[in-house]
Amino acid sequence: QLIRAAAAAYRAAGREMGTLPPLRFVTAALQVEYLRPTPLGVPLEIRGQVQEIKGRKVIVSATVSANGEVCARGQVVAVQMPEHMKPTV
Repeated sequence: QLIRAAAAAYRAAGREMGTLPPLRFVTAALQVEYLRPTPLGVPLEIRGQVQEIKGRKVIVSATVSANGEVCARGQVVAVQMPEHMKPTV
C-alpha cells in the first residue's frame, strides 16, 4: 500500500507519478485483521483506498478477497521520508 500512498501524494502535489524528486514513504503503522483462511491456488483481489492525506502522512485501507469473500483487511499509515533520510543517487 506504500505505492498507493505515494500515488496519492503525487496526485495531491499535482505531479506525475515517478517525476523527480521522488516521493518516498516508510511504514509508520500497520494493522491487519485476518478474518478467514485465505485459500491457495485461487486469484486474490486486493482493493485499497486512500482514507486521508495530511501533510506528509497518508492513511490507506485495504482488503484481500478470495472467491468474493474478504479474507483480511488492514490499514497502513505511510509517512513521506524527510529529505535528509533519502539516499543520494
